[in-house]
Amino acid sequence: MDPEEADVSEAQAVLDRALPMLSSAAGSPVDGLIGDPTPLTAIEDALNARSFDEIIISTLPARVSRWLRLDLPSKLNGFGLPVTTVTAAEEEVAVAS
Repeated sequence: MDPEEADVSEAQAVLDRALPMLSSAAGSPVDGLIGDPTPLTAIEDALNARSFDEIIISTLPARVSRWLRLDLPSKLNGFGLPVTTVTAAEEEVAVAS
């Protein structure tokens, strides 16, 4: 699903499914926000609303990731926080399809 094409209820459903897995992987509770469909704007809004120690971006593989083509991780360096990019492996995307 393209975040820029999803309505809020679809985005909330995806977030609701993802949060338990993210909390399990993190070893502690994780929460999430539905933001602006433009990634840079959504991240900037979140940073203005809350305090964070790091920005973690999860993307599709480089050959299909629009965020990587737009060089979003480099643009986020301007916020002054460490930026970690986690890119899905091709096999993970194929299994999820």
